[in-house]
Amino acid sequence: MSKTIARATRVTGTCNAGYETGDRIVVDRDTACIDTEASDQLCIFALGAILSSMCRIEPGQTAFASCPDPATGLGGNVRFEIVEVEDGQ
Repeated sequence: MSKTIARATRVTGTCNAGYETGDRIVVDRDTACIDTEASDQLCIFALGAILSSMCRIEPGQTAFASCPDPATGLGGNVRFEIVEVEDGQ
């Protein structure tokens, strides 16, 4: 089984979805579904930013994405590191 993990590596401001550094979204690449048990909260705006990078990487590669909130108002910007791993890693 292959999975893609997007881990929050930096949070600027206060994220409205409540993301903190280390939170993650895990996608099972075999089923193309989010692993809700292994994932933290899911922000649809952050997911939108992450999806295009998730589709382009291969095992062992790393990509980065940032949610669309610029953190200039009441919200916060979250930067994600995205990696694809084989099960057991």
